[in-house]
Amino acid sequence: MSRPHILLLDESTNHLDMQSIDALADELDEFIGGVVLVSHDSRLISRVCENEERSEIWDVKNGMVTPYLGNFEEYKEELQREIEKEVDD
Repeated sequence: MSRPHILLLDESTNHLDMQSIDALADELDEFIGGVVLVSHDSRLISRVCENEERSEIWDVKNGMVTPYLGNFEEYKEELQREIEKEVDD
């Protein structure tokens, strides 16, 4: 199988340095096919999901998957507001 149609990446940056993460992001940008990226690395997510027309962000919590309409920076800002609201309440 030399040309996969989909890549499944789960915390793929755990043991990578910054240069390797950048190289991975560049390769994912060039990949023709689907990519499911599970990561806590906001830098990688920002790079890979910067184009809203080519990517979707799915929020997974409490056993639910919810598509997020917007880019990753907007998603992070919304999460920050939710956290601040919970702290204030």
